[in-house]
Amino acid sequence: MTTGPYQILMLGSDEGCRGQLQRLLTTRLAEVGVELAAIRFISEEAASTRDARAPLVAIFFGAPAYTVDTPLVDDLIEDSITVVPLVSSLEQVHTEIPPQLRFINALEFGLSGEGIERVATLVLEAFRLLRRERRLFISYRRVDSQPFAERLYDALDARGFDVFIDVRSVPPAVDFQSELWHRMSDSDVVVLIDTPGFRESRWTTEELAKANATNIQILHLLWPGQEEDGASSFSHFMRLERRDFRLGLVMAQGRWVKQHTLARICDEAERLRARAIAARHRYLIDNFCDAAEDLGLDTVIQPYQWILVKTPGCSKSLVVVPAVGLPTSSRINEIFNSLENPAMNTRDVWIIYDNRGVLNSWLKHLDWLDMHLPIRTVRMAQAPEILSGFIS
Repeated sequence: MTTGPYQILMLGSDEGCRGQLQRLLTTRLAEVGVELAAIRFISEEAASTRDARAPLVAIFFGAPAYTVDTPLVDDLIEDSITVVPLVSSLEQVHTEIPPQLRFINALEFGLSGEGIERVATLVLEAFRLLRRERRLFISYRRVDSQPFAERLYDALDARGFDVFIDVRSVPPAVDFQSELWHRMSDSDVVVLIDTPGFRESRWTTEELAKANATNIQILHLLWPGQEEDGASSFSHFMRLERRDFRLGLVMAQGRWVKQHTLARICDEAERLRARAIAARHRYLIDNFCDAAEDLGLDTVIQPYQWILVKTPGCSKSLVVVPAVGLPTSSRINEIFNSLENPAMNTRDVWIIYDNRGVLNSWLKHLDWLDMHLPIRTVRMAQAPEILSGFIS
């Protein structure tokens, strides 16, 4: 893969918000395994010192004084560098950023921190530390909270999440429960609405158990009066109060939830996403390395979180890339293209993934792709057996 530090170039205005974003990015990068020494923040004045071989994302802080085109931004665009324009309001795009950036979708960013989590996750996505698919799964009990769940769906969808909710996401004439487990296995976070009747339902408690069993992080929304569930080992609890509903009315299945409460839940889902993906990524690395070392293989985790596997005496070597969620043809292509080192061409390359809950039809599709692509997908459950074949 690419070598060098993760570089973040700060452009445009500096009205006290750069430091806030820099601190958050340092925290989020650490959560996905990037050491402080591998993070480099670059000012506009030092832009010429950037390393062309290392990953780079530019953030442009918009303001009325920064609406003039510059050669530096032209260079970044010419080099296909991701540039994130930030504005105080989407209505101010034409008054806060230069014309050369106005063809890029801008993000709203406030001095009080509005939008800061979305900026951070966008940077991690650009560095390929988070996948670009932003998938969430809403778990709830229809009779208790369907209007609340549907309003939450709309709020998350407006934030750019690909949200699964049963009443809108399952097509007719499919195996309903299998489709649920499949979509849950491909979700970054499960947003669970824990109403008084939630834990009495067979299906909703199974969804909670499935999420816990597959290491999927849960944003666990506690309805007013609900207490934390000790069995929810992967839950991040968020307590809802009566004041989160108009006039304090929790009845009518939560349909009177306040808009700012929905916004707070969306922010929390954004914050949890990086930690959630990092935990599942770590699960894949730890389990694969354990399986390899049990077979006497040497494993070395590289700075960009892929695994180099060597046989004793180094007669053979293997590159293994962990992938959170379901591998797709586009994701496989992205991973393969990211292996830029020519030395990779002399090695086998595997993508490992967690196949728990995945539909059999999808697994067969991946098996078919393996016969036609120069890179192989390997189910975590089959890794020890396939590694044995690699040795022989």
